Amino acid sequence: MQLFTKASALALQDDVVENDPLRALPAGTRRRLSPYAKLLVRVVYQLLDAHPQIQTAPIVLATQHGDLHRTIRLLHDLAAEQPLSPTQFSLSVNNAALGQLSILLENTAAMTTVAAGADSFAMGWLEAGLQLQQAPDVLFIYVDEPPPEPYTEHADLPEQAVAMAVLLSANKGHTVTFERAPTSSQTGLLKPILQLHKLISEHRNGKVQIQGEQGLWSWHVG
Repeated sequence: MQLFTKASALALQDDVVENDPLRALPAGTRRRLSPYAKLLVRVVYQLLDAHPQIQTAPIVLATQHGDLHRTIRLLHDLAAEQPLSPTQFSLSVNNAALGQLSILLENTAAMTTVAAGADSFAMGWLEAGLQLQQAPDVLFIYVDEPPPEPYTEHADLPEQAVAMAVLLSANKGHTVTFERAPTSSQTGLLKPILQLHKLISEHRNGKVQIQGEQGLWSWHVG
């Protein structure tokens, strides 16, 4: 699959952000955003001023775990036979953070959430690329945090909380060829995401690979 990229943004949980766009949000809105959702909003707002079409473009969110830290708190409350917070419960579903983003952007275009285990990043990219057949631009977002206990022994990716947003285009920008090969050794997730962001944002040429459960995914940039 060949497509084009117009811009890329990256956010890590421990980033120190100058002129953080979250400060411009109403206090009540900020309180409802979990650390996971704040990463998502922050990485999108990095692109918004230069690319206002994001407010009308379809959005694809890929995540392996979703807002699992919020969910685990609800499970602890259930185990302790405590009443569940209606707000926390309604925001625990996998597409809730994307819904919050759509409200902030006033974006009424199609919103899609993809969760596919270790292949979530690649499958989200694939979904976003396919949606370019019906839209000139599509915003791809990947957000994940390391899973909390007791899930750490069952899933070890990502190594650090990370969010990446890429504005994809059907016909203009920096060329990216995306493909799958059968097998390879383990590649990790954080380092390839950082490399891919650097290649796209700096309009450089290079190759990035991520090993998933379904095979080796490759991005040829430039």
